[in-house]
Amino acid sequence: ANEGKLAEALSWAHRWIEAHKLDPAAYYMRAVVLSEQDRVDEARRSFQQAVYLEPDFVLAHFALGTLARRVGRDDEADRHYANALRILARLEPDHVVPESDGLTAARMTETILAQARHA
Repeated sequence: ANEGKLAEALSWAHRWIEAHKLDPAAYYMRAVVLSEQDRVDEARRSFQQAVYLEPDFVLAHFALGTLARRVGRDDEADRHYANALRILARLEPDHVVPESDGLTAARMTETILAQARHA
């Protein structure tokens, strides 16, 4: 996906889900690719599946907030951002957020607050 090969990345995400139906990271990855393809509704459903499987999946809550903001659902966006911030508040500031490529809880909190302020 990082190389712009979105169709191939989506195919891999589907295979990952087939092999590991209860892995929230697989649904999250599929949602990221769908979002990049501007398939907002499908991406939202896949992020929701990730949150269903892992209610404390910070990045999925953040992504749901971002998608909601993108389509003008500000109340929904605020709710998802608040969920993410509540989860992050339970973590140590230097805790690396799962699936974030090294982003700490403190930095993720700053990112969410900045996103929420620019609504």
